[in-house]
Amino acid sequence: MGVPWFQLKSVKFPEPVIAFSSNYALYASMSNRVMSHLEELAPGVEQYSIDEMFLDVRGIDSCIDFEDFGRQLREHVRNGTSLTIGVGMGPTKTLAKSAQWASKEWPQFGGVLALTPGNIRRTEKLLSLQPVEEIWGVGRRISKKLNTMGITTALQLARATPVFIRKNFNVVLERTVRELTGESCISLEEAPPPK
Repeated sequence: MGVPWFQLKSVKFPEPVIAFSSNYALYASMSNRVMSHLEELAPGVEQYSIDEMFLDVRGIDSCIDFEDFGRQLREHVRNGTSLTIGVGMGPTKTLAKSAQWASKEWPQFGGVLALTPGNIRRTEKLLSLQPVEEIWGVGRRISKKLNTMGITTALQLARATPVFIRKNFNVVLERTVRELTGESCISLEEAPPPK
């Protein structure tokens, strides 16, 4: 992960360091190329940020295994852009982000991990290893409060009562709890909302 130069310029490095400026035009161009390649293989794509996209792959498993499809996505993007992408799949956006986190965290997944409704043990294992601060949408302040309540992993949060979470936090974290249990609460937005 990148660190802003102003935080590093006074650090004494053992070797000379050369800093380069960001090239946002290039980043946007590469992001658009990745998006185009993903759209060739997936029926619905939402660009969440410059380097994150959500794909609607419902039903693809009737033709191909989810992880095989994920490997196809990686190869297709790599061949077309020379960029390596990570693929996390799940029945909800939050579980897909957790799968993505794990696909980067543990190299044995080869950059692709699918959490499927039919493999609850795998999902629970991953969530038991994911710290709450690594859950999509859970910030530092909320994770600290969760930690003081004894909720330190994604699995512990998933097992919390949604009503309790809403009462002690907010509806957004309640939605996260529901998403961690496989209930889709955040829909795919193929067209960004007007600004």
